[in-house]
Amino acid sequence: MPEPAPRRVGHPSPLIFHLGAALSAYTHALLAAPRADTAMFPWADGLGERAARLGPDLDQMEVACEMAARLRASIEGLEIWQKHPYQRTLEDPPVIWSDGCSRLLDYGQIPRAVNCNGLPILVVPSLINRAYILDLLPGRSLMRWLAGQGYRPLLLDWGAPGRGEVDFSLDEYGAQRLAPAFRHAVETNGRPVALLGYCMGGTLAAGFAARRPEGLARLATIGAPWDFCSTDGIAGSIRALVRADEGRQTREILETLGMAFGFVPVSLFQMLFAVINPMQAVLKFQRLSRLDPDGPAASFFVALEDWLADGVPMPMKAASDLLLGWQIENRTARGLWEFLGGPVCPGEIDVPTLCFCGRSDSIATPALSEALPERIPGAHMMRPNTGHVGMVVGSGARTGVWRGLGEFLAA
Repeated sequence: MPEPAPRRVGHPSPLIFHLGAALSAYTHALLAAPRADTAMFPWADGLGERAARLGPDLDQMEVACEMAARLRASIEGLEIWQKHPYQRTLEDPPVIWSDGCSRLLDYGQIPRAVNCNGLPILVVPSLINRAYILDLLPGRSLMRWLAGQGYRPLLLDWGAPGRGEVDFSLDEYGAQRLAPAFRHAVETNGRPVALLGYCMGGTLAAGFAARRPEGLARLATIGAPWDFCSTDGIAGSIRALVRADEGRQTREILETLGMAFGFVPVSLFQMLFAVINPMQAVLKFQRLSRLDPDGPAASFFVALEDWLADGVPMPMKAASDLLLGWQIENRTARGLWEFLGGPVCPGEIDVPTLCFCGRSDSIATPALSEALPERIPGAHMMRPNTGHVGMVVGSGARTGVWRGLGEFLAA
């Protein structure tokens, strides 16, 4: 690999897994190629007809050469990313509240904001990744778009946990970071505040809204998982395997990592995301190798990949709540998740609510995310035809999510 460009954030982690998964998949495909003309061959949707047009005599050497070319393209894409000159240049807006590693960023004070007295929106991102996915690039920033629509968006940047958060559970994040930030937003603006949560931040926002805090005007979530009972797909199969021993081994692993590193390292979550779609990284770097490296599409790719590689660790208790309490024990959907003083019941949410559930979301799949609005009285659900990250920065985010969110907030 080439020497990384300044501010480049490592490699796609775990790199050896991504390359090994591709090599294994291509090897199995090569071995299966002689049987590709049989009716039982497991073609993906739509590929069987295309393969039939190649004729009955499929040359394995040609298949092997094509696989080698695709692996080479993946490596070339990785090298393009590593040496690309892109650097994120967007400056953070003023900080109006902070505690420990967390801070509240006021996008109502950026130059593009058109109404600093507009409806305040407390935006809650995920704890696993950096908050700036909601402010990634000019034209790809939900926060700056909201500010340009006359709202006052306030981004709760959790930050990388430090000594003060080492023993935090999800409940402590709610009580000592989310709740105080919300109170500050209400007191500063002197009016009710809307709450918007993305990914697991949406689940936390729903848990907070169920406590019926004074000053809450509306609730919106984007890709918020809720019901983890599904055992479909790779992620579901992992949940089923871990449930077989009631999560004991996983709990031991998390405790060991916490004792060894102080926190559960980023690499664990990156590995879990990689397992959900083992070929995703290789295929997307193949796409990068075909892009103009000086074009806007390549710059967007690099910006997004930098964010993916720029993860944060989690306190052991919070990671246990997420991976065991939510994912394995399904405490959210079973009404057993204790948050801010008691079990969370979405039926207690009494403000207008809108939930975006992506049809192509592989992180918070429809089976996981649609269960939340189904449990909230009067909640509206929108199903954009996009993926998890695509709902906030993808090419269809503005028409599929942002505009609907703006209309809901303006209602």
